Amino acid sequence: MKKIILEILLGLTLPAAIFHTQVANVFSTEKAVNKEVSFSITRDTNYNEKAYDMARATVRVVIFKVRDNKQTILWNKVYGSMLLKDFPVNGKQMAETVTVRNISDRKEKLFVTYIVTYNTKGSVVELQNGTTLAKGAKQDKLEISL
Repeated sequence: MKKIILEILLGLTLPAAIFHTQVANVFSTEKAVNKEVSFSITRDTNYNEKAYDMARATVRVVIFKVRDNKQTILWNKVYGSMLLKDFPVNGKQMAETVTVRNISDRKEKLFVTYIVTYNTKGSVVELQNGTTLAKGAKQDKLEISL
């Protein structure tokens, strides 16, 4: 008899504890966190050939968050049109760290995208790429290669 009462008690207590934890997680307020995004723009090819003398590139970096299928741009910067051979080789001159404040890690996703626009004598090519910051990650690094 004691064994049956113990099994019933455990059978009711365990699901109640699990249910309480799940409900508490839904209604608990989450602290907003700050995240850092570091990126550098560098060239990985030698553009000193004559064919690249007039070739230019523009880089646009956008940081945005998504919450409930709604996108909000948090930061946007365009690095002006420069000759390809003028971009730094090691990226130290064109490196930046952006702090994004008040991100709800559980309800919001943070994205970093970049668009590189190449222009050579009127011919224009755009390449886009990006990354998602992982939940729980406080910082991320992105290397943009031309």
